[in-house]
This record gives sequence, C-alpha cells and structure tokens, in this order.
Amino acid sequence: MRSVIITLIIAVGMVSGSVMYASHLKEQSEMLSEITKDIKDDIINENYSSATDGIKRLDKNVSRFEKFFLATGDHIEIDNIKTNISELKSYTKHKMKGDAMSKIYVLEFLFEHLPHNNQVKIGNIL
Repeated sequence: MRSVIITLIIAVGMVSGSVMYASHLKEQSEMLSEITKDIKDDIINENYSSATDGIKRLDKNVSRFEKFFLATGDHIEIDNIKTNISELKSYTKHKMKGDAMSKIYVLEFLFEHLPHNNQVKIGNIL
C-alpha cells in the first residue's frame, strides 16, 4: 500500500511539473511573438532603426529563454530560432524588406508552435 501512495505522489509531481513547464513555455512564446509582431510592424513601415532595436530585444529574450528551454527542450528548435534571428538582423541591416519579412513569418511560426510541441499529451505518456 505504501508503494502505491509513493507512486501516486511521484505521478502527481511529474504531471504538475509538466503542466507548470508547459505554462511557462506558453508565456515565453507569447512574449516572443509580441516582440516579433512589433518588429514586423516596423519593417512594414520601413522603420529599420526601430526594427533593429526590436531584434536586439528579441535576441536578448531568446538568450534568456534558451537556458530554460535547453534544460528540457529540443535543441534544434532553439537553433532554428537563433538562425532566423541572425538572418533577420542581416536583412534588416541592409533594408531588404522582402527577405526580412520572410524571416519574420518563420519566427512567428516557430514561436506559435513551440508550446504545442511540448504539451502534455496522452500520446507522449503511452
């Protein structure tokens, strides 16, 4: 009986931790998406100076988020995000609006799907 109780406590702890992780991941993803939307607006309006500042802010926040995510997440996703930010920096610096917008759309996709790939699902348990 004692082992059943201990097992249930461990299971509840694991599920609770997973839910808290997913919640934090979703919050961070939404924050990064908001920064990306601001950058997108700046690029659409050809305000490259403000877009560059936004990209710096995005890069800084991704670096902080990276430490949390790499502990439990997929390294390839963070690498894809950082690669696209690097390319976005270059396109924005050279005022290449079309190319910069394509990188914005990729980043929006990555940030939107980041929490979906790490949700607690019955398929992940079985």
